[in-house]
Amino acid sequence: MKLKQRFRWQQVGSSLLFAANIFILFLLVFSSRLVLPPWLQVLGRMHPLLLHFPIVLIIIAGILTFIRLREPAAESWKQQLTAALLLAGALSAAVTVIMGLFLSTEDGYHGSGELQWHKWSGVTMLWLASTLYWLGQSAVPRLRWQQAGAALTTLLLVITGHLGADITHGNNFVLGPVMPAGKPQVPFDQALVYEHLVKPVLEEKCMSCHNAGKAKGELAMELPQQLLKGGKSGKLFIAGKPELSLLMDRLHLPLDAKKHMPPAGKPQLTPEETELLYYWIKSGADFKMKVASLPPQDSLRLVAATLLKPAAAAPEVYDFSAADEKLVQKLNNNYRVIYPIALHAAPLVVNCYNKDQFNSKVIEELLPLKKQIIEMHLQKMPVHDEDLKTIARFEQLRVLNLSFTNVKGQTLSALASLPHLESLSLSGTPVTLAQLQALKSATKLKELYLWNTALSPADLDRLQASFRQVAVIKGFVNDGSELLKLNQPQLGNTVMVFDQHMQLLLKHPIRGVEIRYTTDGSTPDSVHSPVFKDSLLLEGSTTIRAIACKKGWLASDPLQVSFYKSTYRPDSVILLTQPNSGYVASGAKTLSDGLKGGQDQGNGKWLGYTGNNLEAMLLFKQPVSVQSVSVGILRSINAYIFPPTKVEVWGGMDAQHMKLLKRMIPAAGQKDDPLTAMNIDCTFPQTTVSCVKLVLTPIDKLPLWHPGKGGHGWVFADEVLFN
Repeated sequence: MKLKQRFRWQQVGSSLLFAANIFILFLLVFSSRLVLPPWLQVLGRMHPLLLHFPIVLIIIAGILTFIRLREPAAESWKQQLTAALLLAGALSAAVTVIMGLFLSTEDGYHGSGELQWHKWSGVTMLWLASTLYWLGQSAVPRLRWQQAGAALTTLLLVITGHLGADITHGNNFVLGPVMPAGKPQVPFDQALVYEHLVKPVLEEKCMSCHNAGKAKGELAMELPQQLLKGGKSGKLFIAGKPELSLLMDRLHLPLDAKKHMPPAGKPQLTPEETELLYYWIKSGADFKMKVASLPPQDSLRLVAATLLKPAAAAPEVYDFSAADEKLVQKLNNNYRVIYPIALHAAPLVVNCYNKDQFNSKVIEELLPLKKQIIEMHLQKMPVHDEDLKTIARFEQLRVLNLSFTNVKGQTLSALASLPHLESLSLSGTPVTLAQLQALKSATKLKELYLWNTALSPADLDRLQASFRQVAVIKGFVNDGSELLKLNQPQLGNTVMVFDQHMQLLLKHPIRGVEIRYTTDGSTPDSVHSPVFKDSLLLEGSTTIRAIACKKGWLASDPLQVSFYKSTYRPDSVILLTQPNSGYVASGAKTLSDGLKGGQDQGNGKWLGYTGNNLEAMLLFKQPVSVQSVSVGILRSINAYIFPPTKVEVWGGMDAQHMKLLKRMIPAAGQKDDPLTAMNIDCTFPQTTVSCVKLVLTPIDKLPLWHPGKGGHGWVFADEVLFN
């Protein structure tokens, strides 16, 4: 009876396996014409959940194929178990393949590349597993063919799994841990911004979902033309305008937002990587741009230099013993300071001061410490060429500063004998190209400072060509052919909100710079706009735009800052409803601390609400007479931050006796509204109050044109002004 039941079970299973293979063949032939109902799409998305079952079952069955038992009864039982496992594995593999074929019809999966390899290797593995099962049920099992088939099936399982992981998690996900670690270091002068900086970030953080086989949102990011094309939601970025670029909007969304990229649970971009993408887009998103071609103080160049900087080398280990502390104390005086590079460390640093007290004896007296001194700073001291022979006896010297000394360069060859010399400063000395050639035998030399010397630009170029492993620091000489751009004026005020009046404070670190400004929102110029003196009295809400100007320089970019008058400041603020945990700023005092949030939603200066109203009580110890209440808000449509749908201002002498002073319906956010921080002004007949209640209602359902249509929007608020 049991044999009959087992035979019937195997017969049914074999028939189901055959039917599943025929159905899979049908799906493969007509895949381009398939239109799946939503419930089958749900089934397809369960593909990653089920695929582990056939892997385990088929591998165990394959292992059992290679095991031979001596007892006939035990061998018979093992063969029956192997057949059962192989049948169960093949059936579950068939279901997994069907789910995978359903999943591959969805948007975001392309019918080429890794997806095709993954699909066909999975189907081939299923057909091979099915054949192995049917071969095992034949009258004369063929052991060698079964073992070879089991080995091949297991190999296909590994290949299929590897390709599937690449589609889901990005290239080389499975083999990543055994692949060479770290990014290859590229010389700074050869580094390309996109190829060596931007692309690696996209590969690591974005391409697991946006590749040739799995292009979520119809967006692939492997090639420049794919980045320029964008996806279903439009262009990925607008060159020169990161604040309007979809890529930056998605990166800055709250982590729990549906459209935040990368999705929660996946590795997020570091602040440096986010800055890199921002400044790359701002610079024009050039795919061929060299890092070295950017201006020295360009933000993109500074970020790139940080990322290109090789990992810090292990600290040098010094193999000499520490000097006698009493001797070090004895040699220290008011004009010669000797100190260890770190607490209780053996290496010593020497600094000399006051050239009137300096002579050759100052160096000679240090010779008892020649095995411990690694740095000697003698800049602006009257050091002469003959002193270099004494300095050459300090065998552990790594850094030597002889800038603006009396060295002429006649005995530079003495310094070449220092076995550890890495940095040598000769700026401000009359050394010649021929004399510097004597340093070529200093094999450890890495830096040579030669600015403000008698060497011509051509001499410096020849020297750099001769000293290929040495960084020749030439300094900057402006011959008048290159105009430099001034940086913006610096704002001295720390708060943007005042009660009666405020003195505007502007300055610039460069002498002789003239600051010109406007107060009407127009762009200032270097001729007609008024000149800023020591300060400027502000008596009302004002937007200042200011530039720095100087003859022979390019004017700076305009500095724009807004100041707001608030005649009264509440003595205390109570938040009746709490903000979202990611946007709590400084709590209740955010509404009265005199600080504005600016246009950066993530700077920690905004209160953010979604799904519930912002309700706050603002209290005054003494009654005040007000006729205007203004609240600062942020509008960032792509970041789901909209103006409130309703603003209410209630007022009275206490919380139990308040009346509605103003209800406003601000203009709704539109698709093309720019990012901006603004005020909503609520005016009403003059009223005496001790207590004001403010209510801001966020948008409940985002409009149909928005990527997050139907979801909750956000309202962001900062300072409340009373006038």
